[in-house]
Amino acid sequence: MSKELIANPKDLLEEFISIKNELKDVNKKLEKSESFKSHFISNITNEIINPFTSILGISQSIMKLNEKNIGQIHSMANLIYNESFDLDFQLQNIFEAAKIEAGETDIEVNRVNIQELIADEIERFRLKAEKKGLYFSTDFQNQERQVFTTDFNKLKLIIANLISNAIKFSNEKNKILIDFKILKNQFKFSISTVGAEINKHDINKIFDRFSKLNESINSVNQGYGLGLSIVSYYIEQLNGSININSSNGMNTFSFEIMEFERNENGFQITDTDFFNEESELF
Repeated sequence: MSKELIANPKDLLEEFISIKNELKDVNKKLEKSESFKSHFISNITNEIINPFTSILGISQSIMKLNEKNIGQIHSMANLIYNESFDLDFQLQNIFEAAKIEAGETDIEVNRVNIQELIADEIERFRLKAEKKGLYFSTDFQNQERQVFTTDFNKLKLIIANLISNAIKFSNEKNKILIDFKILKNQFKFSISTVGAEINKHDINKIFDRFSKLNESINSVNQGYGLGLSIVSYYIEQLNGSININSSNGMNTFSFEIMEFERNENGFQITDTDFFNEESELF
């Protein structure tokens, strides 16, 4: 009994030191979080107001034109579409980041046609790619399996952010190579671009929304870290992992996620507590 009493102060001291270190780490994260929140509104305002201002200005100009200027109207309509697309995408990421912050990101399991999802996202971003002289290179013809059970909306946003990021940081007049594979219970996706090489020391910081890196390797949202932090968070939620390989001017983002499996009650995924009812997409 006396030995236990003698040992307890030492154990308590070690435990106290451990807790103190943990609190320091938590405090640092809170400081970053508060800094992020305090600057979030002012930083993100431009991402919302600028497209709105452009849309309003272009719309007013169109209203002043007549039928003789139909070519000019078409060009202006194209500008409105591009501004609206950027605004919509920015707002999607903002809302998703808010959900993550609030802990409101439940898994909704769907049967997803992977090839159609990727093809749709490529088509959505085609105009933005073409503005930089970029084109997409894919090879989906030999895919034996196309349907995969996962969260459709989260996977869609993951792929959208990776495509947007590839367009933003790819050198002009190059190709964006996209590939995917569906194995027995695993989905693998990769996207490669030609661009500035990513420093190995910065790779882990890319997915941190609080880190401001060099513009050549920053996230999709003008350095605010929302896009790729969402990608990282949702891939982890889908029981997956993401990897970055940067060498010889080629940057490749690749990820893999595990498939949700059916049990008697609905869907489940190995080694997680997520559970959802089935939702059909097609």
